[in-house]
Amino acid sequence: MASTTDKTTDKKPGMLGAIVPILVLTLAAAGGGAVIGKQIVSATRAAGEKAATPADAGKPAAAAALPARTLKELTPVVTNLADPDGSWIRLQTAIVYDKTDAPAMEALAPKVSEDVLAFVRTLTLEQIQGASGLEALRDDLNERAKVRSDGKVRELLIEMLVVR
Repeated sequence: MASTTDKTTDKKPGMLGAIVPILVLTLAAAGGGAVIGKQIVSATRAAGEKAATPADAGKPAAAAALPARTLKELTPVVTNLADPDGSWIRLQTAIVYDKTDAPAMEALAPKVSEDVLAFVRTLTLEQIQGASGLEALRDDLNERAKVRSDGKVRELLIEMLVVR
């Protein structure tokens, strides 16, 4: 009895059948990456050259239009936290304000420092843990300083924070 199947049709594709598509795809990806890389480099160089040449030499720079600002360190706050018992905090802050408001800041700085002390006494350890707790503390202190100074304080900076 003769077999109806041919031995040549039963052959499975060899290693060459798998390597050829992989090689073709690899070469296509390398070529595409090279083209995109050249475009990025040329766009970056063009942007750098454009930034190096002044657009309007007659106009003042944007930074010169901003008012001059200065920094004043506040007295460090050392107090206990509301919870847990026995936990202490030392907070050293500074305020940023316009130089034109310097006389007013001499009188406002102690009041801002008192507000910081009053606020820190109400905090719990859980409220200031982690990055989100530190960010919330900074935002709350900034808001209090701006309200106390009628917007003259541009920012309250936390220079040092120690909790024990």
